[in-house]
Amino acid sequence: MTTYKPAKNAQEQIEYLKTNKKITFNSIHEQQARDILFKYNYINVITPYKHHFSKFDKDGNEVKIDGKHIYERDVEFSEYFNLFKNERLQYPIIIKNILGYELRFKSIMAYRILTSTEINDENKLVAYLESVRLRIPMNSDYSDSRLEHMNNHIKQLEKSISGYADIYCFFDRMSLGVSLTIFSGLDQGLQKQLLKDFKSLGMNFGVKNINDFIDKVFTLVAIRNCVMHCNSLEILVRYYNPATHKLRKNRNKKKYAKMINELSIEKQYAQI
Repeated sequence: MTTYKPAKNAQEQIEYLKTNKKITFNSIHEQQARDILFKYNYINVITPYKHHFSKFDKDGNEVKIDGKHIYERDVEFSEYFNLFKNERLQYPIIIKNILGYELRFKSIMAYRILTSTEINDENKLVAYLESVRLRIPMNSDYSDSRLEHMNNHIKQLEKSISGYADIYCFFDRMSLGVSLTIFSGLDQGLQKQLLKDFKSLGMNFGVKNINDFIDKVFTLVAIRNCVMHCNSLEILVRYYNPATHKLRKNRNKKKYAKMINELSIEKQYAQI
């Protein structure tokens, strides 16, 4: 059974920061810092940015003693808070771009599917979803865990069909992640038509290959889920698995950072 650290109140957090992370409170005094930690949470203001100030060895690995980072200089609390603010100031434009992208992606995909097939009852819709599910591994070389995740998406869709007034609502209510699962299992001719549609709207991220496009949207979905849940993009970029502290490889980090930068610039597809 996992045991959890006892929660610290705001003042205890302040004392911990002074003692363990060499944080000082000059430009932002302690009362202000307590208010900040109360409103925004230690896990958002401090945790994502520790690596900016901790010691690294010559190979670029974080130095730890007894599982704790080493800090070689005093760090102003404001340095952490500025990193937090600068990251979160990006979120409104990122969210606007993602919502614009999601709306068009789902709408255009539903249009192409429904105008190129004859899905006129629930049984045909289930059969269509099954064809999508079976085609996904043939279209790709995804890992077993990702295939299982996508299979679960399809199964949940099949179970939920009767809960929608009509097929148009069924497609409209899908999340972007589930919509991407459907896209991954479409006939390749339909995928190419959709990629052409998205390119005409500046939504293809400059790629021509279907699998490259899917990877781009998959990255966007991860960013979407992060910002919509008010989580830290810094954590998303750095960690493949935050629970196990498994870091992403540099190539993967760059992929996420590049997409964040892309989404931080206002897009035409976000305009109504």
